[in-house]
Parts: sequence; structure tokens; C-alpha cells
Amino acid sequence: MKMAFTSCSALPTFICLCFVASSLAQKLILTHAPSYVTVQQQQSKPLSASEIPSVISNTLGISGSQKTPWSGVQSGSLFKRPKASVLLTVVTTQTSGENDISPQGMASFPVEADIPLVDFSSVMNAVQSSFLEEEPLMLDLVADNNFFDINTPNDVFNKLPTSMRSLADQLLDGDSVLSKLKVGSLNHSYTPDQKLLAELQLVDHVLKTLNGDKSLTNGKTPDLFSFAITGLKSVMDAHGTDSDQARDAHRIMTDFIDSLTKDFRKIYNDNVVVQVLVVPAPEKGQVRKVRGLLQATSPSPSTTEVPFIPSSLNLEWDYDQDYPAMFNIILWIMVAWIISVFVIAYGMWNMDPGRDSIIYRMTSQRLKKD
Repeated sequence: MKMAFTSCSALPTFICLCFVASSLAQKLILTHAPSYVTVQQQQSKPLSASEIPSVISNTLGISGSQKTPWSGVQSGSLFKRPKASVLLTVVTTQTSGENDISPQGMASFPVEADIPLVDFSSVMNAVQSSFLEEEPLMLDLVADNNFFDINTPNDVFNKLPTSMRSLADQLLDGDSVLSKLKVGSLNHSYTPDQKLLAELQLVDHVLKTLNGDKSLTNGKTPDLFSFAITGLKSVMDAHGTDSDQARDAHRIMTDFIDSLTKDFRKIYNDNVVVQVLVVPAPEKGQVRKVRGLLQATSPSPSTTEVPFIPSSLNLEWDYDQDYPAMFNIILWIMVAWIISVFVIAYGMWNMDPGRDSIIYRMTSQRLKKD
């Protein structure tokens, strides 16, 4: 009886510990935000991963974005908004063991992972629709096996390496990310470890691109950056969640996040929101489809694609936001011009020849001479 009682009492405890471990693996960490962005730590319900795009849009003060009842991070000023928003998504296992990512941050919020990865394209579309005449600096980057899906409308990021092999070669350079981080027991020549370090190298490559040209970040529109790091899960799957490599990988991620936050704060003069989303790996069959530069330039030869003809969709042309104003200006100018021409023509047609006008005076003198 005693043993049965102990077994029954341990079961709820085990279930509770599993729930706590699963919830700790899903969180949103706010590492930096400007002083005019309000942060409320206590929330009535956790944030859903599908609501994160709306939270980012509302923080940037983009009008027309979908409202969300979650109010943990909001734009507190109508006249100021962050110049940039950075989202770093770190994919882990369902339970991270004793390890955890704990960077220096302002607040941490629990997250319900209702979708595999955040659809950052909705935020990019919202920014583009709000600033049609400008070219916002936007980048969405995620690894796909041995290649990287890069979604960006800016040509400045076209030179980014898109394969794991090219990034592995850059790790051997003297100014690579390995010179900034203490890799510990990780081996950059081992494929699972190499994937994590290559992803960090690509993010560091983006930072060097922004630091190399200050004019890129001086635009009037807010900039958007999204990075997905999946190599941490590869390290934990290959070595185990409680291995030395897993502990070093978590430490490297924590140090890299702190360094990333400092770099973006320096680039945008503290006028940037940096958020880190820690989520478990999606189940099999749940894959995020992203159209990248590699996909656009290198179609698969095994598949025959029908050429895309825009007119075949029978869609209406997109109108600019200034179209109503320009339409009214042109319309009423044409109305005034038509009325003016009609009045002038009517007056000349019904003009009295007997009047002492310059036209008939010159004509009458010419008749007298003849």
C-alpha cells in the first residue's frame, strides 16, 4: 500500500514537471526596447506565436495592423516609433534539460507555440503597404537543410552566402564569428556543430553589411530583420541534451544574443526593438515554405513550370495611396478648362460687330482703304 501511494503521488508531480519544462522552452525575451516602448511583465494569458507578427507591427506603430489583446510590449508614443525591429528565433528540443538560454533582457514572456515558425512575411507586407514610395530594409532568413532561404526586397543582401559549404569556408577566416565566441567542445568541422556556427556566421555577415554602409539604416521607414537559428537543436540531437556540447551551445547562443543586441543598438542608436523567440522544434510534416533568392534564380530542372503571365490572373492594377488626390486634381482642372473654353468660344461667336473693339476697328480701316 505504501509503494502504491508513493507511485500515485509521484505521477502528478512528474506531469507537472513535464509541463513546466515544456513551457520554459517556449518564451519571448525582450533584450532591448526604447524608453518610449511600454513593457508590462504581468499578463492575463500567454502570448501565442501566431500573434507575434501583430505585436511587432503594433510596436512599430504601423496603422492598419491587426490588433491583439496581448499588451506585453506596445508603442507608448504616437510621435515616436522604433527605427528597426529584430526577431531572433531559436529552435530547441521539447525539453532542453538543465540548459537554458538566458541572455540579458528587459522582460520574458511565456509563449504558446501554436505554429511551427513565425510567418514574418505578414509584417513585411504591412510595412511595404504603409510605405509604398520608400524601400524599407527588410530581411527574413531561415536555414533549409544545407541552404538558406533569404526573403528580402533589397539588393544589398543579394551577396549573402546561401549554402552551408560557403559559410563553413568563412569560419576559417581570421575575422569569422569563431574569433568572437568561445566554442568550447564544439567542432566546426562536425556537421551538426557546423550548422549552428554557420548560422551565426551568416547573421554576423548581415551585421558587417549594415556596419559597412551607414546609409542603409538612415531611411525614413522602419527596418525589419528576422533570423531563425535551427543549429542548436542539431547539436542537442547529435550529442544529447545534457552533454558538454549542448551546454557550450547554449552558452554560445546566450553570448551571441548579447553581442547581437549590442551591435543593433549601436547601429540604430538604441532606437531598435530586439526580441528573442525560443520555441521547440516543429513536428514532422510542419514545414515553413519560404521563397528565397536561391529558389528564384535556380529552378529545379526536373520539374516543368508553366510561365507566369500576370494578365492570366485577371487582376485589377494596384492603385497608389495618392490616387484619390491626383484623380480629383486632374478631374476638376479638366472641368474648369472645359468650362473656360466653352465660355470663351461662346463669347467670340456672339460678339457684336458694331462694338468698338480692336478686331473690328482694324478690319473697318482696311475696308475704307480698299
